This record gives sequence, C-alpha cells and structure tokens, in this order.
Amino acid sequence: MKKAGVLLLLLVLLGFSAGCIGSNGTTGTSSTSTTSKPAYVDVNGTRIYLNEIHFYMYGMKTCPHCRHMHEWIPQEYGEKALTYYELVGNQTNMMLFNELAQLTGITGVPAIAITYNGTLYAVIEGEFNVTATPEIIATAIKNDGVLLLTGKTYLLSYKDPKAKLVINALYTIFVKHQSVDVQKIFNELKANSTSTGNSTG
Repeated sequence: MKKAGVLLLLLVLLGFSAGCIGSNGTTGTSSTSTTSKPAYVDVNGTRIYLNEIHFYMYGMKTCPHCRHMHEWIPQEYGEKALTYYELVGNQTNMMLFNELAQLTGITGVPAIAITYNGTLYAVIEGEFNVTATPEIIATAIKNDGVLLLTGKTYLLSYKDPKAKLVINALYTIFVKHQSVDVQKIFNELKANSTSTGNSTG
C-alpha cells in the first residue's frame, strides 16, 4: 500500500492548497515578521533543508495562477529559489513547454519542477500548497523517484531505465533549459521492455 500512501499524502497536500487562500488573498497560516524560518524541516525523520529547494516554473503573465505561484514561492523560500520561464512572447520557452507537453501530457500552466540539492523530485501541473514542498520532496526521496502530478499522480522511479529517460528529459527541459529529442526518447522507451512508472492514482 506504499503507492496508496503516496497518493493520499499528495491529495491531502494538494487539496489543502485549494482551501488555504482566504477571501482577502492571504494564506490561511499566520506568521509574524519577528519569527525566522527554520533552516530545515523534519519530515518523518528526513531533514529537508529549505535553502536547498529550487523551483523551475513555466508560466504566463496573463495567468492568475502563475502570478500567484510566482509571488508565493519567493515569499516562502526566497527570491533565488525560483527560476521563471515566461511563455508569452518567448519562442524558446514555448518550444520547451511543447516538448514537456509531448513527454508528460502537461498542457496547463503553471508547470513547476521542484529540485532538492540539485536533484529533480517533482513536476506539478497547476497551483499547489508551496508550504507542503518539504513533504513532497521527502515522499519522492522515500520512494526513490520523481512525483509527476498531472491530474493523476505518478511515481517515476530512478531505478527504472525507462523512467530514468523521462526524468533526464524533464531535468533538461526545466533545469538546464534545453531542448530534448522527444521522438528519440519515445523510440528508446518503445525499445526498452521495462515499465515507465507506477500510477498511484
């Protein structure tokens, strides 16, 4: 039931974000300027150091969800924690986003990748509860993979050769901000007889 636990955790975390925005646009949690953020969060015995978290986001300036995430991520993790790729008027970013769509089925924005200490651990389509990022990372670490949230939840295992092809392509598109040969990846996936990932939803 490991996969069911991953799904349940992610549904709770992602579902929580829908209800945590108040009518005045503020988050449901309160904080004061006198309290400092901890250096790390302990998630079931796994220390997640907040300064090692980085977000890569494809978005559109015309999208309210993108604007919200573009503001919220730096508020929680600092200005340097977000690399933003604007799609409106940028051919390179549009080309990379189209490659992302071909590989994952993600067609909506924001499309966000989360890395921890330089390793990719999640790719999420849409808004989510940014404060739950340490739990998302810890879940991915525990399951030795990348969580792909696109309406359904998938776990792409670092141990699976087919999944590793997709993970490497996602890393290239988000982190390196470079193009991948999608057709070559599809051909390699077809040639390899192991499964790509385990759907948990």
